[in-house]
Amino acid sequence: KRETPNVRQGSKTSTNSLATVYLTHIPAPSHTQSHPLPKTQLHEMDLVTMVMAHAPKVFGYLLAFSFIAFPFGAMLQERKAFRDVGLGFLGSFKAFLFIQVWMLHSAIAVIFQLPWYLMGYDIRKQTNTFYEANIGIQNSKVFMGPVKVIGEENLPKDDKPHIYIANHQSMIDICVLYYLRKPFVWISKKAVGYIPGVGQIMFLSGHILLERKGKASIKQMYADAKSRLKDGFNIFIFPQGTRERTKILPFKHGAFSMAMSEEVDIVPVSIELSDDAWKRFFGYGFIWGFEEAKSKPAAILTVHPVMKTKDFNGDKEKMMKAGQEIIYSCLSDKKRM
Repeated sequence: KRETPNVRQGSKTSTNSLATVYLTHIPAPSHTQSHPLPKTQLHEMDLVTMVMAHAPKVFGYLLAFSFIAFPFGAMLQERKAFRDVGLGFLGSFKAFLFIQVWMLHSAIAVIFQLPWYLMGYDIRKQTNTFYEANIGIQNSKVFMGPVKVIGEENLPKDDKPHIYIANHQSMIDICVLYYLRKPFVWISKKAVGYIPGVGQIMFLSGHILLERKGKASIKQMYADAKSRLKDGFNIFIFPQGTRERTKILPFKHGAFSMAMSEEVDIVPVSIELSDDAWKRFFGYGFIWGFEEAKSKPAAILTVHPVMKTKDFNGDKEKMMKAGQEIIYSCLSDKKRM
């Protein structure tokens, strides 16, 4: 039995000695006296740790999968678009590889541009006219071949924003239209924004993504387009609404309603793609020679005179029909639009 010191009232025993004595009676901590975390909390901690440990690997797998899934889906769409002539193995492989290269180049451009964006700079025009334009032009040269532009003199010379419209046949259209060398904002379906690299560069360029069936999204699209026009950007719209080569699709009112409401003129552009655009072995003509490749362009762009909005006196239906007739008028075969 441990004896306790006899501490009388008024004793001169030092405070230090008393503290030493009483400290000896404090039991040492033991596991039996601790308060363990609830099992649910322990499970959550284990789950977070596991997720953090495997996150880089999972992200890598998802990224690798996307570099296969998105190009594969795009290739199937191109096979559908060219169903009248067929793509074959070479054309299908080129369409698949084309999207992969486009995604990779776009991702590299995003890496270069992202720091400037984070510092607060307005990089939209630079991203569009330099990075996106060069990616589109060089990819079209490598995979398809040269592009011929007719009617360049009809391109607006001033900096006043315009609405550009064109027929839509293939994803090739997106690349070859950069030969116009004009800063413009695409109005595109929202799903494109999920493509790695491509979606991010579209965000940095200020393109407008639309959810076709959502009324709120359409309303927001008009608001965003109005804002871009005020910032000096051209708007590019495919009035068909979807790609089609084998039949004529009627135009929709969106571009013309916007032109009327914002009093902006329209620039019609016709796109005619060669049937063998995807089947050529090398776009630059490494097999048959550069001169012959130039004489057989993969795409022909025809820029028509500007349609003045004021000439239609607010009649968007009349303007829409005129735009449709102008664009389809110069294509060699009206059954392939």
